[in-house]
Parts: sequence; C-alpha cells; structure tokens
Amino acid sequence: MKARLLFAALLAAAVALPLSVAPAAAQDKNVLLVLWKGITDSEKAFQAKLAELGIKATYREINANQDRGTLAAGMQGLEADIAGKSFDVAYSYGTVATQVATGVIRDRIPVVFDIVFDPVGAKLVKSLKEPGGSITGVTNGVPMADQFDAFTKLKPIRTLLVLFNSREPNSNLIENEVRSWAEKHGVNVTSRRVTPGNTSLQDVLAEITSGKVKVDAVYAGADNFLASVAGEIQTAVGATVPLFGGTQTFVKAGWLAAYTPAVADMGIASAELVAKVLQGGNAGSLPVVLPTPKFFISKAAAGKHGVTAPADAVLEN
Repeated sequence: MKARLLFAALLAAAVALPLSVAPAAAQDKNVLLVLWKGITDSEKAFQAKLAELGIKATYREINANQDRGTLAAGMQGLEADIAGKSFDVAYSYGTVATQVATGVIRDRIPVVFDIVFDPVGAKLVKSLKEPGGSITGVTNGVPMADQFDAFTKLKPIRTLLVLFNSREPNSNLIENEVRSWAEKHGVNVTSRRVTPGNTSLQDVLAEITSGKVKVDAVYAGADNFLASVAGEIQTAVGATVPLFGGTQTFVKAGWLAAYTPAVADMGIASAELVAKVLQGGNAGSLPVVLPTPKFFISKAAAGKHGVTAPADAVLEN
C-alpha cells in the first residue's frame, strides 16, 4: 500500500512539473552529460526539451561505453572543471553512471539523473520526495505489483523465470522485489544470474530450449546489460515463452510487454528538472519524478502467444 501511495504521489509530481517550468531566457549554460552507452533516445528528448524551454546549452560528454572504470577515469579527468564550477549542471544516465558521477562531483554542482530504478536503494537520494544534497532526477521504478498486474492481464503466471545481473545493485533489488510479489500471489519463481563476460546467458537459454526450465513467463527488470542482450534472448526463446521486460527497450527488441514510462518521456522530465535547477531551484528540494507508465506490447509477440492487446496499449513492431 505504501508503494502504491508513493507511486501516486510521484505521478502527481510528474503531471504537475511542466506547469511550473517557465521558458528560460536564452543564455549559454554548460551541461555535463554523463553517459553510460552514448546518446540514447532519452538524451535526444532531453536536449530537444531544453531547447524548447529556451535554454541554450553547451554540452560536454563523458561516455562510459558501459564500463565503470572508463567512466571513473573520465570523471576524474574533470576534477579541475568540477572544482572550478565550469558546469552549471550535470545530467547522468542510469544508476551506475550516477553513482560514479556523484562520487566525483560530491555536491559541488547539481546533478539530475535519468532512468534510475531505485534512487533510494542505490543511496543516491535520502527520499523520493526530498532527495537532499544537490541531486534529483527521474525514476522508472514502477512498483512490481503494478507491472505484474498488467502482465497477468495478458497471460496467467504461476511459474516465472527471473533473469538478473548480479553485478548491479539495482538488478539484485529488482529480483528481490519480484520474489516478494510472487510470494504474495502464489507464483513459483526460478532465478538465474546473467552477467557479461561469461556463458551465463547461453546456459540459461539452453535450459529453456531443452525444457530443463519450464515456466509460464520470463521477466528481466531494468538493467542496461540485460537490455543489451534482449534481442538475443528474444531470438532464442521468444517464440517458446512470453517475455516481460522492465523497460521499453525490451519491447523494441521483440519482447511481449513492459509496463514502464516511455524512454522519451523520461528524457523530457529530466530536462524539466534541469530547467528548474538552472532557474535557481535547489536540486535536493525537487522531488524525484516518475513519468506516467505506459503498457508497451509487441504486435509480433502478441500474435505468437495469442494475446489481445488492450485498447490503451502502445504497440511496437
């Protein structure tokens, strides 16, 4: 119940936010982009929205290329610029990039994060309503109960395989949340760690195709590595078992469904928060925003699994 109430409060904040953002006078602002995998659709929406709000920005990019060490070295190379407050604000994509960025920035410039599933669990903010420090941002942390309420309207789930990246704190938190939901709903959960640099993905796909693991559905939550291999998973087992994902990216890769904010909507919400900060707002006093989730469904996957998409679904491929 607390999660549902907090979810409602965050949605209310998301709806109210654009109303309080006035167009800023055109002026040069220096924005640091801390990227995990280069410019995505979220950053494109972010930059377009800032321009729409009248903010003339000069961008400096630090790209991790999905490697924590690369990002840490890049951020440390900006130490003098950060100390000298050469940037008006920093934008960061995802949990790992934000953790690395804030570890170097240390509240010396405001940070607005984008697409962080659990900012509190990741120790980025004190609370969603009052983040504290000099940080705020946008979450895609739709409560697990809401996600599976949507999924089970498409297919009954009594047995579930959860894929998670054990190297990332968020992915471990998500796996625990799924188990908690499943326990309350009588769903039997099997979990498999899937991490880069080994055969764990191929091993679990072989278990599914051989029939060693038989489940009603597969779920993978919001995780950059899992999203990057979503197409491979779809090709191997997508016709065999319904696949449910934690972000829109999975559905774009052919998975059956995801109940989540749109990627572009999160970039837009991040830009609105940045605009507030650039207009003098204190980042740590601005509530974290959860944009309104949408029910994304793959037309092709729905056809394979005999699913009728609800009228309010957003259809992909």
